[in-house]
Amino acid sequence: MDTMDAQQIYQLISTLNLLGIQSTISGIRPEVAQTSIQLGLDYSQVSTHSTLKQALSKQGIKLYEKGAVNEKNQIR
Repeated sequence: MDTMDAQQIYQLISTLNLLGIQSTISGIRPEVAQTSIQLGLDYSQVSTHSTLKQALSKQGIKLYEKGAVNEKNQIR
């Protein structure tokens, strides 16, 4: 990922935030995180997780081999 990609992701998250949408980022590689920091991009208000599974779990979605269910055991 280069600086242009990092800036575009940041702009997308900022735009979504203006629309009242809270973003979650998962699976960001260390070099991408370092590039963002070097650019001065502030992701402190964004929910971040190392894996998609962790991000979905935080939203109350559990992954199983045949699909996903929420906390009420409803298939999504």
